[in-house]
Amino acid sequence: MSPAKKKRPAFWKELKRRGVPRVLAMYAATAFIIMEAGDIMLPRLGLPDWTVTLVIILLILGLPVALVLSWIFDITPHGVVKTGPPEKVEQDMEPEVRSRRKLRISDGVIGLLLMLVAVLVYPKIFQGKNSSLPREMKGKISIAVMPFKNMTGDSIYNLWQGGLQNLVITALSNSEELSVRQFETMNSLIKKGAGVNYASLTPSLINDMARKVEANTVISGNMHKSGEKLRITANIMNADTEEIYKSYEMEGNAEDELFKLTDSLSLLIRNFLEIKKIRQNIDFDLAYAYTNSAEAYKYYLQGLICHGYLDYSCAAENYNKAIRADSNFVSAMMKLAYCYADIRQAELSKKWAYEAYDRMEQLPPEMQLMVRAVKAVADKKPLEQLDYSKRYLDLYPLSTYMTYMVAWINFNLHQWEASIEGFELSMDLYAKIDAHPWAWTYILLGGAYHEIGSHKKELKIFEEGIKQWPEQKSTFYYWLAICTVSQGDTARAGFYLEEIRKMKEQSGWPEANILLWYASIYAKGGSVQKAEEYYRLAVALKPGDQYALFDFVEFLINNDIHPKEAQEIIVPLVEQYPDNASYLYSYGKLLINQGELIKASEVLQRSWDLKAYYDHEHFTITKKLHDQIAAQ
Repeated sequence: MSPAKKKRPAFWKELKRRGVPRVLAMYAATAFIIMEAGDIMLPRLGLPDWTVTLVIILLILGLPVALVLSWIFDITPHGVVKTGPPEKVEQDMEPEVRSRRKLRISDGVIGLLLMLVAVLVYPKIFQGKNSSLPREMKGKISIAVMPFKNMTGDSIYNLWQGGLQNLVITALSNSEELSVRQFETMNSLIKKGAGVNYASLTPSLINDMARKVEANTVISGNMHKSGEKLRITANIMNADTEEIYKSYEMEGNAEDELFKLTDSLSLLIRNFLEIKKIRQNIDFDLAYAYTNSAEAYKYYLQGLICHGYLDYSCAAENYNKAIRADSNFVSAMMKLAYCYADIRQAELSKKWAYEAYDRMEQLPPEMQLMVRAVKAVADKKPLEQLDYSKRYLDLYPLSTYMTYMVAWINFNLHQWEASIEGFELSMDLYAKIDAHPWAWTYILLGGAYHEIGSHKKELKIFEEGIKQWPEQKSTFYYWLAICTVSQGDTARAGFYLEEIRKMKEQSGWPEANILLWYASIYAKGGSVQKAEEYYRLAVALKPGDQYALFDFVEFLINNDIHPKEAQEIIVPLVEQYPDNASYLYSYGKLLINQGELIKASEVLQRSWDLKAYYDHEHFTITKKLHDQIAAQ
């Protein structure tokens, strides 16, 4: 056997001889018990949270000290002595007859400590199995409602102490998000713990009772009277920390309005708790959503989901429902403004942006910044929007929503490097919370990479987008095809085009629509001849279709080819649809190509007024046109 193999057993024997493993076991068990006791007792003594951390640090630092001392010293009946060398021990021991090791007091202490550790650890590991809650109640906000103390000085209201408690319990019990301990349970527990004297219900006693019925939230309140006015107050409190989440106060005529006041109070409490519960289970950055209606909040969340999947009609429907449930729900108004802008309904977009702006004064300062930013969008003032958004980020630098908005504004301003920095930061923030951005983050970041010629990163980000948003695969393939066409990679472009055809055919798309996508891909990829070929095939399959004709004529005007044919297509479209901003914009560009500058200026201004978003290309062309007119 090698010396190395002999050395390891000899060292282990020496550790055992010096009692190091025994000391380690005793220290670990004792430290665990001390930590558990400190975690329970220290906060109750009013000591700050850092005292628990200090105890843990001291116990960790004490471990190497205990091990070193156990190596050097032994505890014997004669006191603490220095551990002798192994040779002396071997001389005192008969090698032929080795007696079985006797149990020591330390062995019993270790066993007792391990049993205590097991008792403490078992409930933590098997907490779900030991809970007395029914299965359908787990995961909900569990609530214990206490009697409302009679502080009026009038004994006639003593009856209402339990009466108000029962009414609140009944109102909250109808919620799917809440698990409310029933009146009989609480009543028997209170009588057992505090008798019928409700004044003896201190916050600590209330919280102890809440824990007995496995409630993590407590609702307690008081009744006060001044003249003929009765005031009911209610506190929503954390059962563990005694932190008050929210306080409410209702006031009305004594006795006559007790039921009405209790109903109103119960609704406020229910909405607050339901919204609190919903927020625990979602990944959205919702710091900017303010409403007291749980119904409105649920519609709002559904709108966000639909918006994230680019289902604008579903999003608009739910945002509108949220506003009908809460007519002052500014967050839903702002989202609705963006939603209508996305589907080019500029008037509706501006309407809701201004509706939000009119209610701005009732909001906190950071929310006002967001409202001003939305109004700047409606007013087509991107630099103002950028300023308000950055000021919000100064307050809340981890806001995923506003980080995205700053990147989006820079993208619209064609500030590609700044937009890339913003979108990459947005993705990093989502990664930290183990979530992924919505589809447009990937699409716009890929587009910004494309504009600066960073095609490897462009391809990579689109592929990543497919992994996170597989239901948007055809959209990502569209942009991947543009990227590969622009690089002259016909093989990969052909693959994406074929995959797009398969997916769209399965979705029931007509041939003409698939060809229009092909044409758009080649046009954006810089292959003008191929794009024209597909546009003509698509238009032939859909003669007279305004959308097919517009896509084709826009291509002709942007590339300044076949101007007479372009005129014959765009003029009837503008005459038939005089309020279509896109048709007017293309017509204005055609007029510039034809040298009709004054008329072009009028048409472009009309188009600008009808657009929902700031268009940097439109702004640049118009400015250049005005300079030309001024020069003449």
